[in-house]
Amino acid sequence: MAANKTLIFQLGTNNWQREGEFAPGSGILHEAHHFAYKSFENTGCYSIYPSKVQTSDPTETDVIVFQLDHDIPICESISPVSSYRWHAMSDEEFNAYRERLENTVYDFMAKAEEEEGMDFTLAIAHHTFLNPLALRNVLRRRESEGKAKVPLVCFVHGTALKMYIHEMKGENTEEFPLRFLPLLQQEKVFDDLENGVSLCYAISGEQVNTLAKVFPEFPTDRVVISPNGINGRVFYPREGVSLNEVLSKFTTTPYEGSDVESIQIPGEYDHMVLFIGKFADWKRQDALLRAAAIYEGVFEEKGKKVATIIVGSGPLENQKLYQDMAVELGLQHTYYIGPHPQPVLAELASVASVGCFPSKNEPFGMVFIECMGCGTPVIGANSGGPKDFVSDSVGLLVDETDDIDELAHSLSDAVVESIEENWKESMKEACLKLVEEKYSVEAQCSNLLKHTFEMLG
Repeated sequence: MAANKTLIFQLGTNNWQREGEFAPGSGILHEAHHFAYKSFENTGCYSIYPSKVQTSDPTETDVIVFQLDHDIPICESISPVSSYRWHAMSDEEFNAYRERLENTVYDFMAKAEEEEGMDFTLAIAHHTFLNPLALRNVLRRRESEGKAKVPLVCFVHGTALKMYIHEMKGENTEEFPLRFLPLLQQEKVFDDLENGVSLCYAISGEQVNTLAKVFPEFPTDRVVISPNGINGRVFYPREGVSLNEVLSKFTTTPYEGSDVESIQIPGEYDHMVLFIGKFADWKRQDALLRAAAIYEGVFEEKGKKVATIIVGSGPLENQKLYQDMAVELGLQHTYYIGPHPQPVLAELASVASVGCFPSKNEPFGMVFIECMGCGTPVIGANSGGPKDFVSDSVGLLVDETDDIDELAHSLSDAVVESIEENWKESMKEACLKLVEEKYSVEAQCSNLLKHTFEMLG
């Protein structure tokens, strides 16, 4: 055992991007942090994440898969990888899941400590729901058996907080009954710094504000704000690759039951607008589609062809909603290509003229950072996490509004300006500089550990 070694345990909520399984943002973040921590001197990391598809690799002793016989449970109604909701579980099913998770964590931590010859020094639970509760219970059990106290940190992600907000509002009690927020409050997970969560990580000021609304008893001065980092070995500009060379690799993916046939994207475009995201109403893909109906006409009059590429997926009903909308709007150059792994996203971002992500109150906006990491400017709405880092040197945040047509016109104007004024060339270096200096995953993890040990002592 190395002197003064830091040994970290992480419990994830979503799968990693392996074995051909698409991963949501928090799964990608967990995986990236695992390997970043391991790369630091005198630092080790062990992780558990759930999956129905993946299995544990016996040669990889620091990671195991919490295997499921159903899709990964989700907090909201929409996810690119699952439609199985926590609220759909019976109490019996939820308690059985919780008990099995706690036993798996307990056993894996014990095995890891035996292998390392030392105890864990820090435990990190991703999301503000079951993971911090389960990990708190495991740590209590260990303490009752004579183990030293291990500080518990919760990495705050957006979806669990959104679930609690829905429960608090009580506007859709059939889908979001007041069930899980009272559980966390009763268990005092976030209002007992000594025996519960001692510290939180958040990726934006917006998340801190939402956490304070949901758990006002948790002191905001115990929250470390550390913007998300990206893997620079994946998200970097692809040089020597043309737009149409990339586009011609893809065929469209109509939803199941659609009358529209799959086609290969023609290699005939001057520019490309890129959207990446799950098909959820707050991502406001409908605003981008309405914007495309405007800028397609603008560029046609100028003799330019601009493709709009939609990457991502969601429940069948949402796939149908947006793809049918594209047909109803008469869009001629908008293509749905389904979800893709990070290297493919990076290639698309590298050849795009601009990324457009008009979410309302995006918790952070990792896709903005990934796009800029490939040298491509971004357009979004002036709300949520992107307000912290999108300036006029790397793109534009249009005025926030609930009027979808007004938003569509603003987005269209921004897209037209970005292409007409060649933001891709004029903003590329500023995009790359911002990401390199502030948003590498190594910088994020180093910053998190620094502040963690300063605050915990």
